[in-house]
Amino acid sequence: MFSTKINKISICCWILYVLYAILDLTLISFGVYFLEDFGFSYAQIGMAIGISALVSSIAQPLMGRYADKKQYSWKNILLILSIVMLACSSGMFFASGYMVILLYGFMVVVFGALYPFLNTGVFYYSEHDVDTDFGISRGFASLSYMVFSAIVGFFLIGRDVMVINVFTFAAALIMILFISLLPYYGSNVKVQEESGGFKNNVLTKYPLYALIFISVSFMMIFHNMFGCYMINIFKNLGGGIGDVAAANSLGALMELPLMFLFYKIIDKVSVEKLFLLSSVMYVVRALIVFTAQDTFAIYVSMVLQMLTFAIIIPASVYLANSIVEEEDRHEANAFMGATVTIGLIFANLLGGNILNWFNIDMFLASLLFF
Repeated sequence: MFSTKINKISICCWILYVLYAILDLTLISFGVYFLEDFGFSYAQIGMAIGISALVSSIAQPLMGRYADKKQYSWKNILLILSIVMLACSSGMFFASGYMVILLYGFMVVVFGALYPFLNTGVFYYSEHDVDTDFGISRGFASLSYMVFSAIVGFFLIGRDVMVINVFTFAAALIMILFISLLPYYGSNVKVQEESGGFKNNVLTKYPLYALIFISVSFMMIFHNMFGCYMINIFKNLGGGIGDVAAANSLGALMELPLMFLFYKIIDKVSVEKLFLLSSVMYVVRALIVFTAQDTFAIYVSMVLQMLTFAIIIPASVYLANSIVEEEDRHEANAFMGATVTIGLIFANLLGGNILNWFNIDMFLASLLFF
């Protein structure tokens, strides 16, 4: 029925993940560097990102639950969120003082809320006989992250940090266009009655899903502490913003094989075994970073991105859509998307204050606990 739409829909999905990866790069990976240029302290930056991520982590499951109950389309939610992102980015060109950090906080909230509905869209089309492989879609995100890490890093050398916001603005604008191009076929799920309240959410309804949610949240704390404050780690070893761009590109490159081949890999290796492997590799990465004597060791740790982040992201989304029933999938994807923002909360509240009150050595030691 939908075979004539396959190429158009798949390409649109790939491009949306490309654009989401650019937002990830500009808002999260270069966020501390951006806000630091406006004179904010590490503690202020950490609080801003942490509080914004907290709001986003609360909003995501609430939005997902509302969408499940009211049958509100993921497409309309994505469109609204993208418009809000564009408006905030536009305001950033004229903002000053604390208005900068306020607008940035709004964008972090929206950024976190976008992810679960992007994932829902990919699986929605798969269920309507359109071949939108999540692993391939997420692979394009890693590919674009690699390319744009180098591009943004190049434009930042010797230039104003507002270059970062130019990329944010462009990504949000193009995202609105491609979301509008996607078709929506309606929902086959019956509208649910209002009952059960919080006690009937996916975490209490599916115990295995809850355990996965907690595990992924801890891994995301490490991932975000390392990523958000990578500039400080490199500066401690004699590097700079160019190293951050190069390391991000390397990490994204390492993700590509597993992302693109994920569904072939899980035919031979169980998702549970992949989870265990990634948990062990996160510990190894933390040890490498903690004992690093030069910037080369940080690049080595980025090679292990293929056995950590590249496994966790597709595996967690895959499980979220295989464990829960169809009528709970908006909420399940929202909770799983919230693991990234939960990671941002603790990464920035802890990381910003540790750097502000202690030193980089204490920061590196704290990574060993996650």
